[in-house]
Amino acid sequence: MAMLTFATPRDRDQAAQLMQPCLIRVIDNIRKHTENLDWRSDYVEQLMWSADTTEAQRQQVKALAAQLETAEPDAAIAIRQQLDQLPTPAPAYELRLSRDDRTVTLDIWELCFQVCFYAYSLDQPVTVDESLWDKTGDIDWLVLDEKAQEIVVSAINRLIES
Repeated sequence: MAMLTFATPRDRDQAAQLMQPCLIRVIDNIRKHTENLDWRSDYVEQLMWSADTTEAQRQQVKALAAQLETAEPDAAIAIRQQLDQLPTPAPAYELRLSRDDRTVTLDIWELCFQVCFYAYSLDQPVTVDESLWDKTGDIDWLVLDEKAQEIVVSAINRLIES
């Protein structure tokens, strides 16, 4: 997963407010659309590491994270300090649809980005879709849900029909 570049600081701030609602609406619309499909749907969570992260660093982060789960409070502080010095993976979520011997995959964050941003493209700075905000500056949930539904249905149908 590549890092997003924001067109403006305002886009960054608005995206921070919109991404969780986008994720919620995308997941809900995936559920609604896949209920009636004769495809099995599974969600897969993966960790995405930056390209310069070594295998040793990955193993060290995993080992420290496992230690952190059962660490005493004093030890937990030291473990967190060690983790702060290491690369941090980003979570990646996929929807896998399977039927017979065929499996197709959708990147859920990519769907969220398509909902959140105007004319989303990974190779250019992103701009938040202003239509997702109402006149008072709050999220327009109806517009958000309609856009999420349109993008989810289109993406799933395109995958399973190809």
